[in-house]
Amino acid sequence: MLAAELQMDALLAAIDPEKLYHPLPKFPASTRDIAVLVDDAVPAASMQATVEKAAGKLLESVKLFDVYKGKGIPEGKKSVAYSLSLRAPDRTLTDEECDKAMRAAISALETEFGAQLRG
Repeated sequence: MLAAELQMDALLAAIDPEKLYHPLPKFPASTRDIAVLVDDAVPAASMQATVEKAAGKLLESVKLFDVYKGKGIPEGKKSVAYSLSLRAPDRTLTDEECDKAMRAAISALETEFGAQLRG
């Protein structure tokens, strides 16, 4: 048998009365993937930070989903793949808007890390 005594006044005082939430989005996200070839020593987290900065305000999230070394990848290199989710709060994105964000992310990876887009 267990027993506990709780000080409800202290618990209630610790609660922030302002409720924080984000409403569900009204418009759909567009998901695109990028796979690039980089030197083995390049940190995936640094690459992700670069994508987050370069893709712009339409970028909702970036997720690393694959790092591969092996058959078909040159020695000293690795393939790194990210999934990008793009969304605008006030409209459905066009293909052109998504393509622009993707080109910016790829260009930044090429410039900063010498990345090569995988086909």
